[in-house]
Amino acid sequence: MTSLQDARRLGAAGLVAQIRERDMPAFGRTVDSIRDLAEDEKASATTLAEIILRDAALTTKVLKLANSAFFNPARAPINTVSRALVVLGFDAVANMALSLMLIDALLGSGVRERVVAEMARSFHAAVQARTIASLRGDPNPEEVFISALLGKVGEMAFWCFGDEAAQSLDAALSTGVPPEVAEQNVLGFRLRQVTAGLVREWRIGGLLSSLIERGEQAGTREASVAMAQSLARAAEAGWESNAARDVMARIEKHVDRPLDELLPMFAQNALAAAQAASSYGAPEAARLIPTLGARSIEEEPGEDEPAGPNPALQLKILRDLSMLIASKPNLNELLTLALEGIYRGIGMDRALFAMVSADRQQLAGKGALGNGGSALCRAFQFTLDGAPGELINSVILRHEQFCVGHAFEAPVRLDRLTRAGGMAPFAIAPIMVQGRAIGCFYADRVKPEPLSDDDAQSFLLFVQQASLGFEHLIGRGARG
Repeated sequence: MTSLQDARRLGAAGLVAQIRERDMPAFGRTVDSIRDLAEDEKASATTLAEIILRDAALTTKVLKLANSAFFNPARAPINTVSRALVVLGFDAVANMALSLMLIDALLGSGVRERVVAEMARSFHAAVQARTIASLRGDPNPEEVFISALLGKVGEMAFWCFGDEAAQSLDAALSTGVPPEVAEQNVLGFRLRQVTAGLVREWRIGGLLSSLIERGEQAGTREASVAMAQSLARAAEAGWESNAARDVMARIEKHVDRPLDELLPMFAQNALAAAQAASSYGAPEAARLIPTLGARSIEEEPGEDEPAGPNPALQLKILRDLSMLIASKPNLNELLTLALEGIYRGIGMDRALFAMVSADRQQLAGKGALGNGGSALCRAFQFTLDGAPGELINSVILRHEQFCVGHAFEAPVRLDRLTRAGGMAPFAIAPIMVQGRAIGCFYADRVKPEPLSDDDAQSFLLFVQQASLGFEHLIGRGARG
């Protein structure tokens, strides 16, 4: 419980540390993982897909957002995280995931009305900022969008986790005292200082840091975000209010476009912002965004994936695999898509692919999905010693495939698999290219659910498609 006395004693820096360590530690760890990937030139989109796919709820939300009119106006179906990364790009999907996790964390409790109000302003500002940046010829309007969306993260976190201190500030603001005065009088610091601290801690973005530290005078991109934030707040008093007109006049000069050309854009953006908020899972915030004229906000339709095998999803992913093979895939895209089909489509608890070393002496896990998948991948390291009657040697050296319901049914020894953390029921099959095994796919169910004949056949079909993809790549390389 954060009392007012505690808040004043901790100050902005202390509250940032408390939010990071006590209130949102899991979010901070995921932010670190994704930001490390973004800064690592050698990291692949496959690793980001694995991070998202560990959380089934997050996977569903990312895919729903990727298929929304806001991010996918052409409405080309995106069935997998792997496909979303190809179509929308690494940065867009990473920002989706971070924003979705943040919104989930901030809508749980606290002074909910204040959280939702700030969230509504943030969505409105983000969409307006993206358009303003585009009109200015900005090379990366999506960065402007995310900077505006997360521009009040400290305020939202305080209203969510501030407990008694948040209630005290809420009471002061209810009397009509300006926010900057109330925050300083009640807390002894400004909430923007909390935002600045969290932006540094979570490495949310250089543009946002620049805006917080130096204001809109820092540059045209910072000005685009700041003007959009001002417009979102001013519009709450009415689009015809003096405050809104003043901000629109500033934007008119900033983008060098006449106001009568901008007004329809502002109106369309307000509605788009409400629809985006709904798609992100914040329908309460969507209803607070002031729109110009008639409004029709409908939550984007979405389908919850059934638990267990999903034949419809399997077909969609197999179709995506075929399309990928016919284009110019890289190995990571191919393997990750097949892995996602096994994990989500067949409904396995863990799925993994492993590759044979260049000297053909070792088999090592390279990627895995599911709870415990990372640990299994690290332990999935085997010497190909040719020992007869043993699972790994049988798969890689003798090209056998196994779908085992119970350990006692296995026709080969499972001791090495068991020591690595594998268990029945499981399926394993080699990835075959030009008559030899270059790796394998493995999948199991931790909970004691049987592996049906249909599950086994679907698993083998995904492995076969992956093998065809490798053949295609190698054949194309040989022709080149």
